[in-house]
Amino acid sequence: MGKLTTLLKEFHLASNISIFIYDQHKKLVNQFKQTVSPNFPEKFLAKIDFPLPEGVVKIFNTSHNECFSVITITKNSPKTIIFWCNIQTIAALGYFRDSFPSISLERLVSYTKILYFSLFQKLPVIKQPDFISDLSFTAEEKAEKLNDDDINLYHNSYYKEKLMLQALEKGILVEFRPRLADFINSGNFGKMAIGNELRNSKNLLIAATTLFTRAAIKGGMHPESAYQLSDRCVQRIERLRKIDSIVDLTQEIGEIFVKRVRATQNFSNSSLIFLIQDYIFKHLTEPVDLTLMANQLGYSKNYLCRSFKQATKQTIVEYANEQKIREIQSQLVFSNKTVTEIASMLGFYDQSYLTKLFKKYLNTTPTQFRKKYHL
Repeated sequence: MGKLTTLLKEFHLASNISIFIYDQHKKLVNQFKQTVSPNFPEKFLAKIDFPLPEGVVKIFNTSHNECFSVITITKNSPKTIIFWCNIQTIAALGYFRDSFPSISLERLVSYTKILYFSLFQKLPVIKQPDFISDLSFTAEEKAEKLNDDDINLYHNSYYKEKLMLQALEKGILVEFRPRLADFINSGNFGKMAIGNELRNSKNLLIAATTLFTRAAIKGGMHPESAYQLSDRCVQRIERLRKIDSIVDLTQEIGEIFVKRVRATQNFSNSSLIFLIQDYIFKHLTEPVDLTLMANQLGYSKNYLCRSFKQATKQTIVEYANEQKIREIQSQLVFSNKTVTEIASMLGFYDQSYLTKLFKKYLNTTPTQFRKKYHL
C-alpha cells in the first residue's frame, strides 16, 4: 500500500485531480485533494458497483460535465481508486462559488490509462463512458435546494480570517491549511468587479495576496522580500487568462508565504542585523562584498561579521546565499528566464557555480526543480 500511496500522491500533484481510495465495503481509506476541495459525492458512490474485477476500468460522465474513473486492485485486500473531475461551477455550503480544475473527459481517460499501465504494465481496454442521468438525483436535490433569494449570503468571517493569518504569521503549515478552509467555508468571497468574473477572481486573489504579505512581514519575513514575492504573485495572477479555482490558487499562494515565514523566523530583528539583512536584499543582484557593505553601513567588517554570526548562528555570506537561493526558486517557478539569465541577474560569475550552490542547499538542480514546480 505504501508504493501505491506514493504513486497516487504524485499523480495528484501532477494532475491536480482529486483521488479517492475505498475498500471493498465502500469505506474511504485515503484521499489526495486540495484541503478545501469537497469529498467525492455519496450520490455518485452509490451508483458504482465495486469492487470491480481487476483489470476492468469504468468511466462515468454526467450531464453536468462531471466525470470520474474507477479502477480496482485486488492484490492483498481489494482497493478501488476513483479519479474525480468536475468542470461545472459549484456552490459549497451555499456560501462561495468556485470550480474544480478544468479537465476534459479525454484527459481523464488518458490519466487513467497512465495509472493503469503503472499498476499492471499494460494498457486497459476502455469502453464508452457510462452516463449517469441527473434525473436520478432530482428528488433529493429538490429537497435540499433553496431559492437563492431566500439565502442570506455573508462575507467570510473576520474572526476566522484572523485565525488563518495568525497561522501564517507563525509559519505553521499544518495549522494554516485547516484555518484557511474554515475561513473559506465561513461566508462569501464577495464581489469586487461586476459583469466580469475573471476580473473579479483576479481582484480577490490580489486582495488575498496583500493580506498574506502583511501577515508574513508580521511573522518575521523581511519587508522587501515579502513585497517582492507579492509583486511576482500579482504579476502571475494578472497574466492568467482563465481561473478555474480561486480556492486552489489562494491556498497555493498562502502556502508559499507560510514556508517563507518558517524559513526566516530564526533571525534577530535587532537594528544592526536588520540593517545587514536590508542591505543584502537591496543588493541581491550583486556579488557579496563584505568590505563594501561595512563601508556603506559605517562599521568594521569584522564587527559586522561577528555580530551577525552571534545573532543568527550563520555568516553573512551564508545568509546572502540563502536569500539568493530563495530568489532563484521564485524565478524558476514564476518566470521563464533561463538558468544562465538568472545566474547573471543575481551576480553569479557563471551558471555552474549557481547550480552547485543550489544543489548544496536543495539537493536538486535548478533544471529539475523547475520541471517539478514551474507554473
